[in-house]
Amino acid sequence: MTKGFTLMETLMVLGVVAILAALCGTSLISALPGAEMDRATRTIVSMCRNARFEAIKRNEHIRFQCDMLRNTCEIRVRDDNTLLRRFDLSGLRNSAALTKSFTTHFNGLGRATVAGAITIRNNTGLSRTVTVRPSGSVVSE
Repeated sequence: MTKGFTLMETLMVLGVVAILAALCGTSLISALPGAEMDRATRTIVSMCRNARFEAIKRNEHIRFQCDMLRNTCEIRVRDDNTLLRRFDLSGLRNSAALTKSFTTHFNGLGRATVAGAITIRNNTGLSRTVTVRPSGSVVSE
């Protein structure tokens, strides 16, 4: 009786592993644009909530602005224009872009002065929408 594996058995196992790796790799690569869009959506939702909490904490107006031309979202103190947080969508791999500009201010009670939607779309056709309600609550769809 011999110990070990034959060359043919080893090559068969390597072939099966290579096929499985190729299948998993392609499905993983196809899932990346969606994961990246979800991350961008979560970041924008987080920024809106952060702007709202800052407005309540400071008891002053905090501006949340998404600029389609610069492809950025920013949180600023309305009175002195101090930048609190910035997110540049141009840094994403799949060219995510804002479909339109949007600006609202959160007041000291946490309410939004302007309600509306922020939509981002990438080069693979995926899109996500973040909705700011008049109450100041933020939801993603």
